[in-house]
Amino acid sequence: MESRTSDLAFGMNLLVVGAGSIGRRHARNLKSLGAKVFLFDVNTELLNTICETEGYTPCTNLVSFLKEEKVDAALVCTPTHLHIPIAHQIVQVGIDIFIEKPLSNTIDGVDDLIRAVDEKGCIAMVGFMLRFEPGLKWLKEKIHTEKVAFVQLEFGSHMPLWRKGVDYRTVYSANHSMGGGTILDDTHELDYACWLFGYPKNIVSVFGKFSSFEIDVEDTAMIIFGYPDKLVSIHSDYLQRKYSRHCKICDREGYTIEWVFGNSVRYSDKSGEKTFSYGDTFEVNQLYLDEMEYFIKCIRSRTKPESGLENGFEILKIALAAKKKC
Repeated sequence: MESRTSDLAFGMNLLVVGAGSIGRRHARNLKSLGAKVFLFDVNTELLNTICETEGYTPCTNLVSFLKEEKVDAALVCTPTHLHIPIAHQIVQVGIDIFIEKPLSNTIDGVDDLIRAVDEKGCIAMVGFMLRFEPGLKWLKEKIHTEKVAFVQLEFGSHMPLWRKGVDYRTVYSANHSMGGGTILDDTHELDYACWLFGYPKNIVSVFGKFSSFEIDVEDTAMIIFGYPDKLVSIHSDYLQRKYSRHCKICDREGYTIEWVFGNSVRYSDKSGEKTFSYGDTFEVNQLYLDEMEYFIKCIRSRTKPESGLENGFEILKIALAAKKKC
């Protein structure tokens, strides 16, 4: 495991908006990197408990806080349908911003947000942590996309088991009004497919609710990206009890590359089969730490992130097209 730069964020004041599981993860990681962390949540009882336990500074009124406090950047970790309204508040006062995926559940307000970011000179990033996964980084460097014939991606995980002690029916993923459903929720797969192979020329999808879960969104989806020279199929579901995240790439000669999340890349060519293995040293939280380090470096250097708002917007439009909403 590579050594950490524990003081990368030293001297920075960073605001995390949303004290759910992903907000708390980012807050812990930012603190470990040396930042002073401010945390906001509408549930003040939960907020105060977390801040007292973890050593964050609570923010109870977001509007007044943004006007009165000096922060270097803010992370939007709320339910999806609140991302754009909150991001607008933050950017209007000239604060750099990180928005958890997906960018939104609708295209409404996104163009205005992109313009505001440009006008204010803000650094803006949309969080797709799989871009920091060792195997996918290896694929990004090694594969020759022009030689690829087809690709099969899969992600599956059992929704009721996601968060211990939390009723799955109450989380945003399970609720249409909050931007839930596996297509929008699992934009990681959409993003890394585009990161590796480019944005598709056309999209075909089928989806539905096939579980016994008490949700009003799709829990299973199959999306096919069409390119002039290849096909990429993406399966996503909320059902599988055994976590599944992997992909297979087949080239025009029939040789394959198989990636398994957090474990390995197996690849074959004329010389035989080989393996890039990293499972013994892999830690999930490392992806989020690397993501935050990258974001902080972009802030300090005033460099536009690779996954900026424009990419986040493209992935959102692809997801909504797959849901047949644009």
